[in-house]
Amino acid sequence: MPTTLWNRSFTVWLIATAQSQFGSAVAALALSFLVLHQTGSAGQMALTLACTLLPNLLMPLAGALVDRWNLKSPLVAADLIRGGLQLGVGAAALLWGEVPLLVINLVAVLTGLAGLFASPASSAAVPLLVPAPALARANALIGSVSRGAWLLGTLTGGWIVTHWSAPLAIIVDGLSFLVMAALMTLVSLPPRASAGTAGRPAGLFGEVRAGLGVMARSRVLMLAPVIALLLNAGLAPVTAALPKLFASNGGNAAGYGTFLVLESAGVMISGALVALLAGRLASRHLIAAGLGVTAAAYGVMWGCPQPAVLLPAAVVLGFGFGLINTPFQTLMQALVPQAFLGRVFSVLGMVSTVGMPVSLLLVAPLLDRVPLPFWFAVAAAAQGLGLLAWLWAIQTEGLVNTSAGQGAST
Repeated sequence: MPTTLWNRSFTVWLIATAQSQFGSAVAALALSFLVLHQTGSAGQMALTLACTLLPNLLMPLAGALVDRWNLKSPLVAADLIRGGLQLGVGAAALLWGEVPLLVINLVAVLTGLAGLFASPASSAAVPLLVPAPALARANALIGSVSRGAWLLGTLTGGWIVTHWSAPLAIIVDGLSFLVMAALMTLVSLPPRASAGTAGRPAGLFGEVRAGLGVMARSRVLMLAPVIALLLNAGLAPVTAALPKLFASNGGNAAGYGTFLVLESAGVMISGALVALLAGRLASRHLIAAGLGVTAAAYGVMWGCPQPAVLLPAAVVLGFGFGLINTPFQTLMQALVPQAFLGRVFSVLGMVSTVGMPVSLLLVAPLLDRVPLPFWFAVAAAAQGLGLLAWLWAIQTEGLVNTSAGQGAST
């Protein structure tokens, strides 16, 4: 096991994560405006986003496989597959001008399938990269560096889409995945607890049930996916509505990109705060504060959906997200045995993300009919319900001594 925070593998991990987030930010903005440009419909854009996320329904099975494998294998394979897919759709759009929506949605599904393995593997790998006392600081650094790279990528993506083209931005994302795959081969991960030590049952579904059994021992672990489901279900229509809202107010890709940049800046600020105060602030209080801050930010955006208000609110929104995510991530890693991390994080990821595609599919027919600011009110209500559920969980479980150093993320 590593003895210091700044070891080679963790440093390479930070660099690889940063450049991957840079490319993903460029592509996320580009894909939204590619579909919007071709169809002019926020509803169609919502369907594409749903196609990316629907494969997450299979994530628990992927998590069980991740707990069987060396963690580097699914990470490298997922990056290679996603890189090839992004390069393919970007090149096709450059060559032929437009890509059929069916092809874009198919690539979105395949990209989501590849990402099934990357998400739980990444969450399970971090505790192996640093000593246990440095885990909260490591998660905060990863979160801040990732958001910084996302911020830079969003700025770059807005500029590329505005001055060049969305397909070129998607190609940049494809290249970033290939670079991350190469960097991951330089990361050394110590062996995890063996299957025998973990009491592995026979069969893939048996292993998934074992992961659920670990979650059932803690009310916080059981309730965490429910809270995340509420939050993502509220966030989904907002994600689909914002680009069109900015366009209707005289904005463009750069204006929407600025919103995402400011949101990322807020996350970075809160991430730096969590890293600085790791071990001093109770994670349960940080998470509750983050839920309250985000609910308030969405409420303000609903009351005054103008760029002059939306942009400052983006900073507050990001700050609240940061107060939720880093402490929650570390809390999961501290509460769950290493041999079960892939399964538990995959269940958490599946339940939390299913809210987004399901919500997108349900609201897609309404996005072009209902006033766009209405979705901010929906998100505010979802955050408020999440806050009430979290307060109930921590009070009934009695996490009195849990600190940000033992932390938490949804």
